[in-house]
Amino acid sequence: MVVEGNTGGGNNIQGSTGAAAAAFAVGAWGKTALPSAPNADEKLWGMLANALGLFWLIGPIIALLLKGSTSLFAKFNALQMIGWSIVGLAFSIVLQIVATILSAIPIMLTLLLPLFSLIGLAFLALLIYLCVQAYNGVAFRLPVIGNIAFKMAYEK
Repeated sequence: MVVEGNTGGGNNIQGSTGAAAAAFAVGAWGKTALPSAPNADEKLWGMLANALGLFWLIGPIIALLLKGSTSLFAKFNALQMIGWSIVGLAFSIVLQIVATILSAIPIMLTLLLPLFSLIGLAFLALLIYLCVQAYNGVAFRLPVIGNIAFKMAYEK
């Protein structure tokens, strides 16, 4: 089984050592080998857990409650999206505070508005990427959040 991923330094991990060695590598992120390949139903629920991230915390929590007990793959994707939603929510609050402060200087807010839009598009692009990866049966771990979700889902 070939495992591709990144460590904190950005180095690729490739080899045939199996899921255990590479999947639980400290600081590993990216595509991760799974103990068993997800079936079509698990892939669909993994994708839905990510897609429901559009509804912030509510969607991934619903996916976790509906399928988390029967599918580790769906549980991992739901937990990762819950974490990502929390990060997105915190980031959104920070951007709102910055926008409120900068509203006193109209030109600054006008200059930063496109940047805020690009950040939102980047969040959406990542969400779509995670959906595609999950539908293809790939566990893609985000840095930090993905590691925590992977440990919660796959480690006993």
